[in-house]
Amino acid sequence: MRLTRKVFSDLAIFMGIFGFMIGTVFPFFVTLLGVPSDYVLTLPFFIACISAGLIAGGVNYYLARKVVGSRLIILSNVGRHMRSLAETMRRGIHQADEEELTVMLSTEELCGKMGCQIEVDSDDEFGESATAFNLLAQTLSRTIITERAAHSFSNMLATQLDIEPLADKAIRKLMLYTNSVGGLLAVVEHGELETVACHVISDVHSVLRSDYVKEAINSGETQIIRLPKNAEIVLNHVIGEHNTKYVIVDPIVYKGVSLGVIVLAAEKDYDEEVIHRISILRIGLGLALNNSLTHGRMRLLATQDPLTGVYNRGFGAKRLNEEFQRAVRGDSPLGVILFDIDDFKVINDTYGHLIGDRVLIGVVKSVRSVLREGDILTRYGGEEFLVVLPGASSVDVAQMGERIRHAVKDMQLVEGSQSIHVTISLGGVSHPELNVSQEDVLIRHADEALYRAKGAGKDRIEMDKSGFKPLLNSVN
Repeated sequence: MRLTRKVFSDLAIFMGIFGFMIGTVFPFFVTLLGVPSDYVLTLPFFIACISAGLIAGGVNYYLARKVVGSRLIILSNVGRHMRSLAETMRRGIHQADEEELTVMLSTEELCGKMGCQIEVDSDDEFGESATAFNLLAQTLSRTIITERAAHSFSNMLATQLDIEPLADKAIRKLMLYTNSVGGLLAVVEHGELETVACHVISDVHSVLRSDYVKEAINSGETQIIRLPKNAEIVLNHVIGEHNTKYVIVDPIVYKGVSLGVIVLAAEKDYDEEVIHRISILRIGLGLALNNSLTHGRMRLLATQDPLTGVYNRGFGAKRLNEEFQRAVRGDSPLGVILFDIDDFKVINDTYGHLIGDRVLIGVVKSVRSVLREGDILTRYGGEEFLVVLPGASSVDVAQMGERIRHAVKDMQLVEGSQSIHVTISLGGVSHPELNVSQEDVLIRHADEALYRAKGAGKDRIEMDKSGFKPLLNSVN
């Protein structure tokens, strides 16, 4: 039963009523003890008894207020601030930098720093209430910190599309948020795990070949590991190498498919809060990693020929333009070779288009084997290819053309019991020996030289006449 909106006000009223009733009834009880009613059933005695009852009620109220109220005041003060506590912690964590956030994440008494802990100094219901409140406040603080970490992590993921910077920043933040000292992130490419980001962990290959990683990839479940002494992960810090045995292997899953794996290593065992935090963060990472891989594949499709893996015509022309502008600015030579496969239509008509595709792939592989680092190979047409040779004079172009021609001619391509013989014809040109203002003119001159090579019997290289004298004509 409530009389007012305040507990202690109700208590004071009830204590006053109780004291008044005791004072009123007491004289009648006294008569039962044999005291003459003439002495006790008088107005002064009633007033004295009621006063004593009210005083006793007041003393009881005071003691309740002093003993119980002091505890309730603590709960009341904290309770009054509970509404602002979450906002205070959110603001504090939001304003904290990454290092401060890490301290909060790794501190056992998280809420102690926020001023929301109640001292537990009794073993009764008040002590249990204080303990329960501290647990609630600590859980709240952990939840807000995890939320802040997830928010920061998601913001980072949203700003990255390229796989390598995404993986590098992701593994750094994961190490930060889990108090780990080492970590790596690997993605599944063509059925194999390829490391795209690694910090401190030395024996990456042995880690990725471990049964724990395989189990995580196959099952899609987190592996929490305490390694034996002889199987600890080696960490290579600036101050030297040391081993650690506390490891988490967490698969990165998107729509039920394992895209990769995270490996984190720590100096002490991971607790449930860290494991829960990782499970939250990896959801966003799975989506971001899938977007990054898709973006990479789309960018690859936009720049590469899907069959041969070399640049397509559009991107190859862009790279030629870049190299031409660089050669003009640096007053350095630039060589260009156009070549196509001799009688490629006959190969397609005789053996079919699948074998024709094998020929194209084989030619690209052979040509790549003799090109220098920095040379550019582009599929320019169906069976026509463009080679850009930075720094190559006409003599260099002619020599490289011969190496390319021989590499293709020596290629072994067997279909059933038949050996398919493949040759190419090439046309070459070099700037500034052929002084032009646009790279398109280089290609036109190289195409004219290629046409002459075809007319001269194929399986040869012809150099542009205006840029190279005497002509270097190869023999079959």
